[in-house]
Amino acid sequence: MFEIGYLTMKELGKNRHLNFLSKKGWHLSIININEQVKDHKKLDAIVIFEDTMSVTCHWLLELKKNVAVPIYLLSATNDSYSNIIYLQLGVQACFPVKMESEELFYTLTNLLTHYSDKSNQLTTTISDITSSKVIELVPRNIGALIDGETEVSLTKKEYKALEILYNNAGQTITYEELKKELWNSEKNIEDKNYRIANIIFHLRNKIEISTTNPGLIKTVRSKGYMLNIKK
Repeated sequence: MFEIGYLTMKELGKNRHLNFLSKKGWHLSIININEQVKDHKKLDAIVIFEDTMSVTCHWLLELKKNVAVPIYLLSATNDSYSNIIYLQLGVQACFPVKMESEELFYTLTNLLTHYSDKSNQLTTTISDITSSKVIELVPRNIGALIDGETEVSLTKKEYKALEILYNNAGQTITYEELKKELWNSEKNIEDKNYRIANIIFHLRNKIEISTTNPGLIKTVRSKGYMLNIKK
């Protein structure tokens, strides 16, 4: 039995997927993105019913500021390009809305059971390793050296973002500060939150132990990001 929050732009009414999950004993609650996600720590996952890409991206950006549970998406179009964007923004998996409810139920059950087991196993490990993790910037290679052993290559934007966080380790760097530093040569920097989230997503993939439970690059709710390391 899982606690699931869901988002949609439409009145779902007798939605076959939600009805099936409910019959299986899952607890379902609708999320209002304009309000703080209440009791999100009690949720096991969030399901988004996609309708408009721009709205869905906005939801994902807001959710990633406030919640750490896995997010799954039911796509009306099941377009590969759109799904790639959603995955970059942190969605764990995209499913076509046309899939059978029973298939969705067993797929989510397996994913959430695996996620729960993995999170329990990693909790202590992440805390122990993060507390002693050492990151060094390698400017000549546009990369970073992890614990003096593993060097990872970064793009210029990824390196710049990591450099900003690194030089201010333990301090929150706001979205506005990151936008100004990463795109200071561009006049229109208002709509860059998506691009920041995308850069952080790729950075976490390269330096984190677990991207679903990041211990190095922390999201500071509604503000920005912080690098949690010892220099």
